[in-house]
Amino acid sequence: MKILGVAFAWNEIQHIAEMVEYYKKQGIDLNIVDNMSTDGTYQYMKDHGVRTRQKDTNNSFDLITLQRCLVDDIKAVRPDWIVYLGIDIIYSLQKTLRETIEEADGNGFNMISVQHINMYNTGEKYQLPLKDCYFYGRFMSRLYMIAKYHDTIKFEADSIQIPQRKIYPAEGIIINYGNCKPAAEREATYRRRKKAWDSGLDRNYGVHYVE
Repeated sequence: MKILGVAFAWNEIQHIAEMVEYYKKQGIDLNIVDNMSTDGTYQYMKDHGVRTRQKDTNNSFDLITLQRCLVDDIKAVRPDWIVYLGIDIIYSLQKTLRETIEEADGNGFNMISVQHINMYNTGEKYQLPLKDCYFYGRFMSRLYMIAKYHDTIKFEADSIQIPQRKIYPAEGIIINYGNCKPAAEREATYRRRKKAWDSGLDRNYGVHYVE
């Protein structure tokens, strides 16, 4: 079974190595669209066998354009299953991602939902890797970011869209560490989000960055 993890990245050199290693251990291949990083992220991926390409969105976080790039890449690869990832997201499940997907597939499901938790920094000294530090978390809604391939696959906000969904509720959590990053990193990302909003992107895409 070919399982493809897809994501986009911008200036994630401090976090990309751990992310790549983690998901390779989970038994999935990676496809990451680089949004014109300037810190060596793109070169790292090329040097470490990650399927990648660059997409210029004029220094704005244009989510729709980046997701369309992912869809194009997915259709070019035609994997059996897709996992929507983030550089600062960890799927922490009872089993590995591959085992979870194989179990869902074997039981006739075509999508997997996972409980989502946003993590926040409480003032600790910033350290890497993020998962080895203490933060507080807030339970969010379940996310639908793992799906069986379909020719009409698309993205809507933080979810994958396919027809006639039969959803397997996985045991485990998706942990998003994005808000644990240093303020300077968050401010830079917020500026890119704001530029996309000012260009017409729906402000609901990334509204949590205002917080």
